[in-house]
Amino acid sequence: MLKSINKRKWFAVMVLAVAMLFSSCSVRGQDEKPPSTPVLTIKEVLADRVSLAWSESYDDTGIDEYRLFRNGGILAYVEDTEYDDTNVVPGEQYEYYVVAYDKAGNKSSKSVRQTVKIDDGSLKTVDTPGGPADPDNVKDMNRLAKSTVRLYILDDDYVCVGTGSGTIMNEQGYILTNYHCVADYYGLYNSEGYVAIALTDDVRVNSQPQYFAQYRSGNEALDLAVVQIVEDINGNKVSATDLKLIPAKIGNSDELNMGDEINLLGYPGVGGETITFTAGKVSGFIDDNFDNEIDWIKTDAIVNHGNSGGTAINNKGEMIGVPTAKQVGMDADLMFYLKPINQAIAILEDAYTQSGLPNLPERTDPYSGYDYSDDAIDIYGYIVDGYTLDPIEGAIFVILQAGVTTEQFANDPQDSMILAYAETDVDGFFYCYGVPVGNSYAVIVGADNYYPIIEDDAIQIAPDEYEDWYLGSIYLEAY
Repeated sequence: MLKSINKRKWFAVMVLAVAMLFSSCSVRGQDEKPPSTPVLTIKEVLADRVSLAWSESYDDTGIDEYRLFRNGGILAYVEDTEYDDTNVVPGEQYEYYVVAYDKAGNKSSKSVRQTVKIDDGSLKTVDTPGGPADPDNVKDMNRLAKSTVRLYILDDDYVCVGTGSGTIMNEQGYILTNYHCVADYYGLYNSEGYVAIALTDDVRVNSQPQYFAQYRSGNEALDLAVVQIVEDINGNKVSATDLKLIPAKIGNSDELNMGDEINLLGYPGVGGETITFTAGKVSGFIDDNFDNEIDWIKTDAIVNHGNSGGTAINNKGEMIGVPTAKQVGMDADLMFYLKPINQAIAILEDAYTQSGLPNLPERTDPYSGYDYSDDAIDIYGYIVDGYTLDPIEGAIFVILQAGVTTEQFANDPQDSMILAYAETDVDGFFYCYGVPVGNSYAVIVGADNYYPIIEDDAIQIAPDEYEDWYLGSIYLEAY
């Protein structure tokens, strides 16, 4: 339970309280707050239909409908969060986006546009603003895609707390990924180093977990790690013969030049459950410590949240980097970053020497010193941008004392009104300890430059509850 809040944190809560006062005034009159922006994905593209789905929007008064647009005109009014467009013609190209409307008539911002081309079943990609790939220079993209896997991040209860991507490096099941896909600053998400893996058997089919892989080696500073497939999802041991994997071919990232074409494969959160291909060019290089070794490859090929750990390929079909990060500028300009494959060589060599149970990094507890009770549970989750799905660092999650409403707190905020307070880390992760069971609690969620979520009775815990609560991802909408 919360003992005290430092001045900076208390100021952040007070800012939310002020925001609540203004929002409560508008609620008493007319609802003028728009819903959060839905995230649109393409589930499937066939010769006779396009299957679309989008995330549920949040609104204080509830969502009335979603309006799906195709090529700038309204295609459908939908109450659900999915739709099949069956009025399509082979050879035609369509652009989709969706807008949410609340019961007061307020509308959300437009979702990210998704463009598809109806074809005869062969794998094709639509040109992206970042720079299209030349199909003649990308050798057998279907085969290259089989080297890319989806990675499911697990906690100690084997609950999936996030997803990422990885690349198969050899036939023995060693997979290269980002360190932040297996651990954070405090150590491995799963104390035994396990993650779940979905292979890319068919680029048109939704990926499903098939194997467990275990941590073998990593370097937090380089944000690179290696895991190895050790058993199937039912716990049966597997061998290289059973796996029949198709590893990536390693290239030389030092041979890249400005303007070279780059092709990316991975499983971004905005791409649905199937593998996603994007393309662009080398935009430049970064040497962080001025040691004449490249630390980052800059590119305009799109790297979204969930794409981390995927595969960056040159025109020879060789892996030359690991999609890792993106940076948003003051004017919403974007630049994407890859870790050079040459930085991973030593980590791969160390992983190959591991046998049996590796020397796993121990997880430290950043929340030591709290009193625990059999009549209390912990509550945790992630706070992310509702548009980009990127984690929001420094966001706050506040649980008010039982019986305290958000209006009472907004009108006269006091330290004693707060039961628990948490601030997100670089991955958007928060953790609240010791929330007593048998009560209902109001919650405040907020971050700089985002609309807060303010809700009474948001958490209702039964008296006999004993398991900790994982809330998943909480989506905030930017101003």
